[in-house]
Amino acid sequence: MAHNKQPSLLRGGVARILTGLAAGAAFGAAATALMRVRGRGAARPEPRPVPVLDSRPWEAAADLLRTGMCLVDDHNRVLYTNRAARDLGLVDDHEIISLTLRALLAQARRSGRYRDAEIEVPKQVMGEPSAVSVRITPLPEGISVAEFQDISELHRVERVRRDFVANISHELKTPVGAMQILAEALKDAAEDPDASARFASRIQSESKRMNHLVTDLLELSRLQGAEKLPDPEPVEVDRIVAEAFDQTRIAAEEKQIELKYTGQEGAEVLGSETQLVTAVKNLVGNAISYSPEATAVEVSTSVRSPSGHLAGVKMVCIAVRDEGIGIPAEELDRIFERFYRVDAARSRATGGTGLGLAIVKHVAVNHGGRVEVSSMPEAGSVFTLMLPARSLPSDTLTPEPDAIGT
Repeated sequence: MAHNKQPSLLRGGVARILTGLAAGAAFGAAATALMRVRGRGAARPEPRPVPVLDSRPWEAAADLLRTGMCLVDDHNRVLYTNRAARDLGLVDDHEIISLTLRALLAQARRSGRYRDAEIEVPKQVMGEPSAVSVRITPLPEGISVAEFQDISELHRVERVRRDFVANISHELKTPVGAMQILAEALKDAAEDPDASARFASRIQSESKRMNHLVTDLLELSRLQGAEKLPDPEPVEVDRIVAEAFDQTRIAAEEKQIELKYTGQEGAEVLGSETQLVTAVKNLVGNAISYSPEATAVEVSTSVRSPSGHLAGVKMVCIAVRDEGIGIPAEELDRIFERFYRVDAARSRATGGTGLGLAIVKHVAVNHGGRVEVSSMPEAGSVFTLMLPARSLPSDTLTPEPDAIGT
């Protein structure tokens, strides 16, 4: 903690300053108590006994706040700052680091009124600026109080929303524009039966693609929104995989891809069968789309007790393995984003909407599970949907891969 090096400043005047702070700032009460405890020689009533171990309990309490606070004198010397303020990188224990913040403090002193602003703080670790909301309130005797709130997440959500709207507009515009052109060509080719049939087939293909996109958008909206998950029911994993195979079999046969099902049978999960079938179908469908002809797509089930926050929970793992083109390591963290495509041209050629994996992720989260991926370029991919197990055919668990050295 930074301490005032000016005894004359702290003695006598601090009590009045902190009284004003209590009236004008959301956390003024804590700051006032803090400065009264730290005041040197200032008259103050006996504090109520607090059963804490820390010798300066109000400092410890202020350090736990997620909102940053800082007291600054008229020479921009820091009289007090809590941990949240220091972590944002605008101030340290002794001085104001941000030049923008110095300018805002000067403006507040001159006007005698509070100032609100947003400051971007470069976060080299995160690789992008962090947005901080700042409110500066001038107080008597040249003291100013600054409040800081990290609003990086708000900016990120707003950016995602803008990108989502832009992507929807683009994805819908493409098939609509294509159908418009094809309809005009079909009208001009009324005298040519072969050309008319070809254009009609293309219109049918584009309308089917748009229908898939709208369907996926509605499904994703239901999964992400406030709509409550349907009453969970026991669902047999074997039945989920069988239904997913039924819905993707035609696409697999067109590419002579063999669908295999291996692993532990008889496991059950608790949830919505419709959503779970959609998730597994999306994984199998992606595997088929990105696999060469005359290969195989294998779905295997196992039951594990994973590490991390799910340690001790028996999880049914539904792994979908393909022999496809694989995914570069730098792309793995982004493939579950909406409309994100590793190869946009190839994805559109296969009829993908760019929403399938986002739907899988939200289905997993809604069921208390997660989805993982491992892949290497030209070596295929493995997507694993992990869901809490309801009942098992036996007590035997499959060890985690790390535990058996694979």
